[in-house]
Amino acid sequence: MAQITIQQQEELMQRTKKFVAKYGISKKWLASKVGISVRDFSLFINARFAITQYQYDKLLGFVDEWEQCMSTFSQL
Repeated sequence: MAQITIQQQEELMQRTKKFVAKYGISKKWLASKVGISVRDFSLFINARFAITQYQYDKLLGFVDEWEQCMSTFSQL
């Protein structure tokens, strides 16, 4: 499986930073939910480390699902 470069992950890095701030989610908690070590997750959101394709897909799916649930919840 090919590794995605840091540059290719930039958009998700920025989105994840905003996501954590917007919802007040602990970085440690989010890292554990998507199977990334806390150290690697910290390096990732600070654009110093490229996560694997699997971790990228899992993080993207988690953020997408969470935001979908929150948008549905806010419409109630």
